[in-house]
Amino acid sequence: MSYTYNYIMEYLPKRYSATMKQESDRQVIYDFKNGYCSLSLMNTIVEHIKEIKKELGGNNWRVCFIPASTHHKTACRYQKLAAFIEKETGIACDYHTILPIQDQESGHITGKKTNPAENFNIKTSDVAGKNIILIDDVITRGMTFMQTTNKLTRNGANMVRGLFLAKTVNPDWVRHSA
Repeated sequence: MSYTYNYIMEYLPKRYSATMKQESDRQVIYDFKNGYCSLSLMNTIVEHIKEIKKELGGNNWRVCFIPASTHHKTACRYQKLAAFIEKETGIACDYHTILPIQDQESGHITGKKTNPAENFNIKTSDVAGKNIILIDDVITRGMTFMQTTNKLTRNGANMVRGLFLAKTVNPDWVRHSA
């Protein structure tokens, strides 16, 4: 299975000192997590969606979101953005397609579960036979994205492409050769 994704900016964790640009990007991400998405950011997301659709072609597209830890946070984060995406792209977009089965503490507070997608209820009728653009705020290791992609394909999605506001960068990470 292919786990392909795009991202808009890089996220440098708070434990690292940051440039003004990195601080600004952090604030955009924190604002997004708290339900504020500027018109400029919404337009940037829409442009990325259009590029993905153009690159991959085909029909039957749908935009979905990896849910936040609670129903309320999911609605707060994605409701306005979903309406904007659908209006600007003509692609069906609904933050109700994937919802948490049970509200939980945020993973950055409690530590992520082995498979967060186990707590996701997917509306099969929304994804069956569709090409999915799956949006979330930050991708770090990609486990939630991969597990959600697997669950979407088990529920009938043709393919899934991720789109993230940011990708976590870790200046301390060094690749070890075998």
